[in-house]
Amino acid sequence: MIPQIVLFGPECSGKTTLAKKLQSHYHGILVPEYLRTYGQAVWDSEQRGVDQRDVAHLIKGQYQLEETALKDARTLKSEGKIIEKPVFYDTNIHQLAVYFDYYFGPKWGEMPLNVLPEKDQCVYLLTRPDIPWEADDLRDRPLEREALFSIFESYLNDIQADFVTVSGDLETRMATACSKINQTWPQLHVKKT
Repeated sequence: MIPQIVLFGPECSGKTTLAKKLQSHYHGILVPEYLRTYGQAVWDSEQRGVDQRDVAHLIKGQYQLEETALKDARTLKSEGKIIEKPVFYDTNIHQLAVYFDYYFGPKWGEMPLNVLPEKDQCVYLLTRPDIPWEADDLRDRPLEREALFSIFESYLNDIQADFVTVSGDLETRMATACSKINQTWPQLHVKKT
């Protein structure tokens, strides 16, 4: 079973920074946030934010990134042994579902069941927004990060996900994340520096 670690939380809560650091530390595979790439392209070309007409495309794009990463995570060694690298998600399909509910209400639709990951294969790192907010073209809720954090936390509880909350500076976040990952997958190898 491929270890899957999902960074989960409101905008500007340190998901990307922590995902990259963990991916490097464990020599894993990084799944970028499709919404960020797609949203920036929409903003640059149409000067608009992502809206409900983009939902199907966002689901498909994120799902494709996740599937590619899972395929890339399996490596065949010369001895004929398959090594499975951990996969670190800057976000995942569940994050999209939370955002869609928040921005578009319950009438946006629902996530196709075949794109949802098995919950026993994932550990979620819920990122607390206790770091300074930084503006960019896509971030629009600086005063709602705590409320969104509570929504993300409730969502993880509702789906009975295995998660830990990470907070503080990057060093503290890394320590908390690594402790949870090592406890869940003690066989993971740390990249030698």
